[in-house]
Amino acid sequence: MDIFGGAPRVLGYPRPVMAQCGTDATLRCQIDGDPRPDVIWERKNVQILSDGHYQLSEEGKAYLLTISGVTLQDAGQYICKAKNSIGETYAAASLKVEGEAQPQEEGQRQLGVNGVKQTVKEHGEIEGYVNGYCTMQNGEHRKENGEGLNGEHKWNSKNSEKREELDLTSDEKPRFLIKPLSLRVDRGEDAAFSCKIWGTPLPEVTWEKDGKKLNDIFESAHFSVSNQDGGWFQLKIYRTRMPDKGVYTCRAINCHGEALAGGVLLVEPVPEREESKMSSNGHTNSQWSPKHRGGRLSLSRVTEELPVNVSKAKKFAVAEGKHAKFRCFVTGKPKPEIIWKKDGVPLEPGRRHLIFEDREGYYTLKVLYCKVQDTGLYVCAASNTLGNTLSAVHLSVKGPAVRFRRPLKDIEVRERDVAVLECEVPDESVPSAWYLEDQRLMPSSKYGMEQKGTKRRLTIHDVGTDDDGVYLCEMPDGGKSIAELSVKGTIIRKLPRKLEVLEGENAVFCVEVENDDMEIHWFKDGFKIHETHQTILKSFGKTHILVFVNVAYQDSGVVTFVAGRSKTSSRLKVKATRHCPPICPVGVKMDVDRPNSALLTWVPAPNSQTSTRSIFVVERQEVGSQEWQKCFTSETATSAEIAADSVQYEGDYRFRVCCINKYGRSGHVEFPKAVHLAPGPKICSNLKGCEVVEGEDAHFSIELSATMVGTWFLNSAQLQHGGRYLIQQSQKQHSLVIRETCASEDTAEVTFIANGVRDSAVLKVKSAVVKFSPLSDLDSNKRVDIGDAIVLYCEVSHPFAKVSWFKDGKELEVADGLNIQSDGNMRRIVIQSADASHSGVYTCETSGDVIKFNVNVAGPPVEFIPIPEEELHKSSMELDPVVLICHVSTDDAEVVWYKDGCEIQPSDNITLQAEGTMRRLIIRSAETSDAGNYTCQAGNNSMEFTVNVREPPVMIVEPKDDIVMESYISEEVHLQCELSRSSGKMRWFKDGQVVEESDNIQLISEGPYRRLTILSGSVEDGGEYVCETDGDSVFFQLSVKEPPVRILSPSESELELTHLASERLELRCEISQADAPVRWYKDSLEVEEGPNLILEVDGDQRRLVIPVTTVDDTGEYICDTEDDSVAFLVTITEPAVTLTRPKNMPDKLESFTGKPIMLEIEVSRPSAEVKWWLNGREIEESSNVTITEDGLIHRLTIHSPTPEDSGKYICDAVDDKIDFQVKVSEPPVKILRKSEIKTNLKSLISDDIVLECELSRANAVAKWYKDNCRIEGNERFCEEEEGAFRSLVILNAELEDAGEYFLNVGDDNISFQVTVEEPPVTIVGNSNDPDNQEMVAGDDLILACEVSRANAPVQWFCNDRLLTNDSRTYIESYGTLRKIIISNVQSSDSGKYVCDAVNDKMISVVRIQEPPVTFLNKKDDIVITGYEAESVTLTSYVSKESALVRWLKDWTPVEGERFRALTEGHERTFTIDPLRRSDAGEYTCDVNTDQIHFSLLVKG
Repeated sequence: MDIFGGAPRVLGYPRPVMAQCGTDATLRCQIDGDPRPDVIWERKNVQILSDGHYQLSEEGKAYLLTISGVTLQDAGQYICKAKNSIGETYAAASLKVEGEAQPQEEGQRQLGVNGVKQTVKEHGEIEGYVNGYCTMQNGEHRKENGEGLNGEHKWNSKNSEKREELDLTSDEKPRFLIKPLSLRVDRGEDAAFSCKIWGTPLPEVTWEKDGKKLNDIFESAHFSVSNQDGGWFQLKIYRTRMPDKGVYTCRAINCHGEALAGGVLLVEPVPEREESKMSSNGHTNSQWSPKHRGGRLSLSRVTEELPVNVSKAKKFAVAEGKHAKFRCFVTGKPKPEIIWKKDGVPLEPGRRHLIFEDREGYYTLKVLYCKVQDTGLYVCAASNTLGNTLSAVHLSVKGPAVRFRRPLKDIEVRERDVAVLECEVPDESVPSAWYLEDQRLMPSSKYGMEQKGTKRRLTIHDVGTDDDGVYLCEMPDGGKSIAELSVKGTIIRKLPRKLEVLEGENAVFCVEVENDDMEIHWFKDGFKIHETHQTILKSFGKTHILVFVNVAYQDSGVVTFVAGRSKTSSRLKVKATRHCPPICPVGVKMDVDRPNSALLTWVPAPNSQTSTRSIFVVERQEVGSQEWQKCFTSETATSAEIAADSVQYEGDYRFRVCCINKYGRSGHVEFPKAVHLAPGPKICSNLKGCEVVEGEDAHFSIELSATMVGTWFLNSAQLQHGGRYLIQQSQKQHSLVIRETCASEDTAEVTFIANGVRDSAVLKVKSAVVKFSPLSDLDSNKRVDIGDAIVLYCEVSHPFAKVSWFKDGKELEVADGLNIQSDGNMRRIVIQSADASHSGVYTCETSGDVIKFNVNVAGPPVEFIPIPEEELHKSSMELDPVVLICHVSTDDAEVVWYKDGCEIQPSDNITLQAEGTMRRLIIRSAETSDAGNYTCQAGNNSMEFTVNVREPPVMIVEPKDDIVMESYISEEVHLQCELSRSSGKMRWFKDGQVVEESDNIQLISEGPYRRLTILSGSVEDGGEYVCETDGDSVFFQLSVKEPPVRILSPSESELELTHLASERLELRCEISQADAPVRWYKDSLEVEEGPNLILEVDGDQRRLVIPVTTVDDTGEYICDTEDDSVAFLVTITEPAVTLTRPKNMPDKLESFTGKPIMLEIEVSRPSAEVKWWLNGREIEESSNVTITEDGLIHRLTIHSPTPEDSGKYICDAVDDKIDFQVKVSEPPVKILRKSEIKTNLKSLISDDIVLECELSRANAVAKWYKDNCRIEGNERFCEEEEGAFRSLVILNAELEDAGEYFLNVGDDNISFQVTVEEPPVTIVGNSNDPDNQEMVAGDDLILACEVSRANAPVQWFCNDRLLTNDSRTYIESYGTLRKIIISNVQSSDSGKYVCDAVNDKMISVVRIQEPPVTFLNKKDDIVITGYEAESVTLTSYVSKESALVRWLKDWTPVEGERFRALTEGHERTFTIDPLRRSDAGEYTCDVNTDQIHFSLLVKG
């Protein structure tokens, strides 16, 4: 199977080509890929095109480059590149040209590739691109070329390797030369990520998927990680599954730093037919994955979905327009595939259905903006190769109390069209608001909003991709109507409106466009995005992906995708990790079945922080009281026993628990019950459960806090002393012994009661272990004839033991002809008349033992059914399977298989099968040793088979690739191949001719190894050698050169020499060739002869002489030939140095902390080097320590000493030493900047209080006091030290923490006055900006806010007038909610409304408008008929008596003596007297906000 999916791959790498100057040379590379790749040839990063010198051609999957009339300039490396829409690959081919070079003018020559010239210097250095690196002419800068090699590149050019190495070693930090390519594969195919990494030392590489280690999410057989020489690393995933898709990152780390790069894997689902074909055949058209030799059917076919019990499904209800979120936690390896279904239909991700795996590992379905039709059964089905499971929940979506008359409908429009959403509210006076998901829409040139009567309309102009989404129309009471707008255009799948990730995670963006070959661009904050190692840009046909790997906080911004004229945007928000208060405990339980006490247990939150110190606090409250009192604290315990002795008064008590750390306090969790506690006697040592074996005695005991009489009960029955029961009391100790327990007393409850004290325990009685007595072979293997009786019997160790009889695993029952008997220790089964069906394996079983009987009822002989002759003779290739089949006369006939007379037993390679009358022997992977005669024996009859196994063709195991070798004249040369088997035959060829053994050539065969040895190589031995078998071959390219010039003496590569100054120095070398040139270097610079440096040549001897040496002559001297060198490390030393102490310098010094100390010595010569030591540790210069020298005087100065600087100081000049004894004492401790410290502190309840000061010494001891009492550190009071700073931290401040705090440091002290107050009241979510509302007269005004404290008082004002409850005003307070409702508002109620919470105010500006005037009892198309010369009256009714109307005819005002308009109350009339024929037409009564129309017909 192709590891890169349809990416191009090299089927045959190009072989090195050697050509004579002037001949033609052809380079060949075989490449495949789907779709068919585009292939080009390059040289030195310049594409080669067909012209007179170069010819490009194809032969099937082979791509050829032919070079006509090659010259020395054509020699070098050529790159074949292949690329398609899935991926790309590279292969390198080298061309070597032999022959004489043509002379060039002016010491330079020109190379041309397709007309592009490159200058080559005289010594062969090329300016240009070499192996992916750009070498600048001045040699100061090397830069990685953007197009790195991808694939397995063979480096055949030694010069290229040197250039690459020079560039790489310039930076030892890891970096990616070739990053992993993103892949798209079909489900079930293998996928592989490869990358090439540089770093010194070689980095350690780890692979992750979506930020998780592969071992945590994949089973080990699902993937493999490997590396190869040259810095190549590979991750391979076998038989990909749908959950395998995601972002894979490769992290390379060494001691100098780390690097990160990633790639995307897309796994496409495969149609069922293709998947079945793949699984059944076990292979595709390419190589099968090595870790999976067999196929497994698709999960959808091998696992049946479990039935769902609807009645037991969890119930979940949500209001229409709200979100519903379902989480399902599933674990397993392989990682399960998850399918969410609604009413049995799979759900696909969409606008309102988000399907994802969250950070906590929960598989999550989020249904956004729920509709009533979303009601149904939701199922999370999880399955992998080992099984399946599911979880179900029933969702009910409740509609609002007041529904829309006509809800919104889903619509679909094209890009740049106009979209209109329309609905009807219950009443025309109901206001509405429009939302695009969670964004409130306001009227603008983009959005038009209209309301006419009960209709509400939203018009969206110039629709774009980002307008695709869920739209809501919301009424004041919370009722919503929901619709989806689908925008059809270039971008089919758009970006999410926002994406939130944590620092260190991957941010993935994916879009889909309508066409494959579209020009697309990615932008972030307006800047175009380019691909880097941590920014992945990948396109798979219509799908385009952007991934930011390992995001940082500063990566937040707006990401935009542009395709043609269309674009879609998303806001990326990277959240910085922050600390949170602890999470409240879960799983609280109260055990009240204890006498006069309660056991409280809880469980820490599953995702609580373990790195932060936290404590659990348990509090109690007496029922009827408001006060909670702390009664238990612990860091680790998750249970607490509350005894009656811990309370003062008898009563009913409730309990709650919370968790506290330095970041705050969690919420309280109250235990579900109340317990009655009364101070009095209690249990000191509880009853404990007892577990015994049947027949043993059971012991129970209990200890009370006082001496009293008690009573024992067994399963509620009172026990009396005597018989089987022994009851004793020793002061406070009570005991019970139950003798000879029996099985019926198992799980019995033992209870002790004494004066209100009660305790219980459970008695467990285990059955005795029953064993069988061994049987003889005659008794355990029964052979009887048909019709005879079968008697099987055995003996058990206990007479009361119960046994069960089985035949072939099925339990037997008493029936006609079958008796089961029990007599004392004997157990027996009797079958009166045996037949063939009674043959089999019988077992007698107890709870602790089993005994087996083999029964064979003889019947008629077994016959073999004849088979064709060719089935009796099998011939197979080694490693192929061999199957032998025969048929017997009866289904139950037993057969035995033999090979060459030896019985065959099943093994890993051999399987024996029986199906009906067929008997089969399968050899899974045949070997030559499996050849022979096989016999299937059934009683006295048998069938013979002959098997022949042939050997496979001989293959070359090593080397796998062609080899290029270099050797020197007279050296021994070894060429070696390893064959696939020792007996394989092969031949050696040189330049096409068979190689024969001679005096200089040996051909050796050792096991699977074949070796060609040239004893003494010569130039003529160079050439192409081939190791060839019948089925394989490998090439060796051998070149033999002149031997290098070697240094014979000294034999060491490096010598160390020490001389005293002014002595003569002579360095001597002996070389292998007397006339070879030699150069001498000192400290990497070539030396020049002079009066004090002489270079001598004497035959093969080379000498460097310095007559008079000085210290400056110290250094590294190198004698260098062209091929070898030796180094002399020369040290010229001065005479010994002596030290003296100045007369005014004592040997003992004393000082205080901070007072400078100076030590001086005098040396015997100016150039002497000295070192200073303190207590055996060398002293180095720092900001506090200065080491200086002034002529012969050397000084050590400590500017600000501390007691740690006390000790023995030594001045060491190697040849001499002087020591000083120094003592530094501490000054008294003082509190620094005491006047600047704020000693009066005010804090709010639950805040943290920090008291801090700085001392004059970091090691000073400090003690804290509160109100003259020493403070001991506990869960809320923390004493901290940091250097010279001392602080007291009070966590979660309470009112009683107020008072005077005192810090005593021995020599100094300071007091703090702390005040703790209630926090100010704030209005939650208050923006401090007035909220403007517009209403219509007659509506109800509702203003509400949430305050920070439930007991906070607020006052409501209207235009600075205090509002109180009256017939129209209702003020409500519930918990932290504050609400005012004013019914039937009028225009006089307009103004500024203020909710005053003392410390905060919420302002709302309300404008109330009169309702628009409308016509009452309005009808459409009113037709009135009048007669000429008579009168006619048009009548209408308005909603407001004072409303003015206009009468129009054909939209023109009507005037004249014949026309009369009257107003009476709500009635408006228009009379025409007398009528004329010209008066016929359309009449309108207009009141500005409404109109009514009349059609007047005039008859003669």
